[in-house]
Amino acid sequence: MSTSLPSVTTRTEPRSAPDGMGNGLFATSDIKVGEDVVHAAVPFVAVLDSPRLEDTCSGCFGKKQMEGGADLKACTGCRVVKYCDRPCQSKDWKFAHSMECPIFQKLKPMVLPNNARALLRMVLRTGRGKYSPRELEIFNGLETHMSQIQEIQAQFDRVNLTAKAVKEYSQSDMTHDDIAAYAARLDLNSFNLTTALYDRIGLYLHPYASLINHSCDYNATVGFDGEEIFVKAIRPIKKNEQIFVSYIDTTTPNEVRRKELIERYFFDCQCPKCAKGKDTPEDRFSKPVEDTSVLEEAERQALELMQSASASDAKPDETIACLESALHALHKSSVWPLTRQPYASIRDQLIVSLLAGDKFHKAFIQAAIRYLRVDPELYSPAHPIRHIHAWILAKLAIYISQGGEPSPRDPIQLQDFGINFHYILWYILADLASRQPESCTVPSFKKLVGANFAQVHNEFKSHGIDPSTQKAVVSAEWRKLERLVQYALDRE
Repeated sequence: MSTSLPSVTTRTEPRSAPDGMGNGLFATSDIKVGEDVVHAAVPFVAVLDSPRLEDTCSGCFGKKQMEGGADLKACTGCRVVKYCDRPCQSKDWKFAHSMECPIFQKLKPMVLPNNARALLRMVLRTGRGKYSPRELEIFNGLETHMSQIQEIQAQFDRVNLTAKAVKEYSQSDMTHDDIAAYAARLDLNSFNLTTALYDRIGLYLHPYASLINHSCDYNATVGFDGEEIFVKAIRPIKKNEQIFVSYIDTTTPNEVRRKELIERYFFDCQCPKCAKGKDTPEDRFSKPVEDTSVLEEAERQALELMQSASASDAKPDETIACLESALHALHKSSVWPLTRQPYASIRDQLIVSLLAGDKFHKAFIQAAIRYLRVDPELYSPAHPIRHIHAWILAKLAIYISQGGEPSPRDPIQLQDFGINFHYILWYILADLASRQPESCTVPSFKKLVGANFAQVHNEFKSHGIDPSTQKAVVSAEWRKLERLVQYALDRE
């Protein structure tokens, strides 16, 4: 089903939502797991975060770079944005850059922050009639929560200062109040723009997708493939059921979630998960706790170590050591589940830090723990984050299977477990490929998985081996991996 909006296909329609949620989107037919709920090919606005202007194409938002790499070339006018090739440059020029480029030139060497660049684009495109009446109607109907923003002085000042600057730079006929309302809607309704591998690269807003309300017990997820947004069903959705996505990390405990939603989005969540209070996996410990002070102290230590790891002057080895100590602080409590935050988030940060430090063997161990013990509890089988984490583990298995050398200082030596990483790699990719038809990942990721699995499978067959017919061999190697994971956890 198509809407009257340009470049949008959807199986939903806007309706008034119950329980004071304003408007929402409701399914117009049954939707299966992994199917598109909303697909928009062109954003209302999308901009890169300032650090990503240097390494990501502002035309395709890194899609072509992921497919095969490209040497980016800066716009010859402003030198602020970069592109893969002429088609990317031409597309962005027509969309908005022709209007903003002269402004960027005058502002040199200053580069506007991402929210100001997004607001500038929206104001310029509005002034030139680049939006359809229906797009503007839906956008202007989005909440601003300006009365609540006015009570938060820092946020109110930021909205006003950004609006004042954009009005001056754009020379728009729009009033300051109208531009400030645009800025408030952007703050409250934008998505984190990511690559197909879920790396954050910028801000994205599409008014139709922004009609989707939040639930910690969501039934759909959001993903990006270049400038395209995909909202996909994470579980079966019935006709007339309301569509929900998560605005925040819903793996956190009840109190943390509700506090963030009130402070960031100005509503008290009443979803089914929040209605259960602390009687959910996100709040439970592995056994009853008599002395809560022990847990409070463990969490305090872990959070302080996380903060130290994030310090701008922290060296790579110091960052890794802090994160490993944070894991240990929670582990030694003996009742803190691997999946209860901040345990899982610390492990995610540690994996990123180990990868950045080229410590691939240690990263493999942590990624394997996440794959086997954490993600199956935190995410449903179709969840894109679970698939991305599996992909990271597969890439690490590729490195090790090709003879990547371990550090002799690593406390756990992978070779001691006798694992054949070729079979481990094949299994991870085979499992990933088999799940793609019902996964909530985007087309570029599905294509990447399919191509890599085909390559690995064909390499096996070129040596006269078909792992799909050797289940006993693959299972034996997988049991070795499980022993490695348990061994690492016992020493965490």
